[in-house]
Amino acid sequence: MLPHCPAMNADLRAAVAALGLMWAQSPDRPRIQPAIKQAWDELVEAWATSEALPLFIRKSSIVRGSLLRHQSGRELVCVDNAPAQWAFSRAYSGNTYTVDQIKKMLVDDLIPVVYIPKSAEHPKMTYHCKISTRDCVNKKKWKLCHIDDVGIGTRKDLTATDLTILQDHFRKLLKPSNHFLVPLDWSGIGEVPEVINQVKAVERA
Repeated sequence: MLPHCPAMNADLRAAVAALGLMWAQSPDRPRIQPAIKQAWDELVEAWATSEALPLFIRKSSIVRGSLLRHQSGRELVCVDNAPAQWAFSRAYSGNTYTVDQIKKMLVDDLIPVVYIPKSAEHPKMTYHCKISTRDCVNKKKWKLCHIDDVGIGTRKDLTATDLTILQDHFRKLLKPSNHFLVPLDWSGIGEVPEVINQVKAVERA
């Protein structure tokens, strides 16, 4: 009978942490300029608190690009990781935006909410923008990871979930200060706590 997985010993954990530190400090790991990252964090914060802009919510069980109305009146748009990749790619390229520019881009449906929409999703989508090759980090053989977990942590109906929880989810999803890349071939290491903690220590030093 297959045994339960044991707790990994200290030597193994130290080895994984050492790998994480090597990647965190590696010159091959793409980094966003501090001033640009700060500008994006301020933009995402303003976006999160603006009642005039919808919140992006990553939820795989709901049609991507569909629009929900929270009980507070705030609009919610269901997405995959496409807008996070877009935010990282644009920030890495040195692009910054104002809240008014974001508002116009949303009106013009220019911010990606989906990698590749399914045909069954189209009739239920309000937003249809899919991520471009320019902004898709996967196309360049990278995997976008999050330092602080993006999960909402509740199965409650999104429209009835505490708005502050959804705003915090949105911040973690979109802020470049919560993003890091790993090689796509090594994508699993981006989910390993020992690796995440090393990147976190370097990024937020």
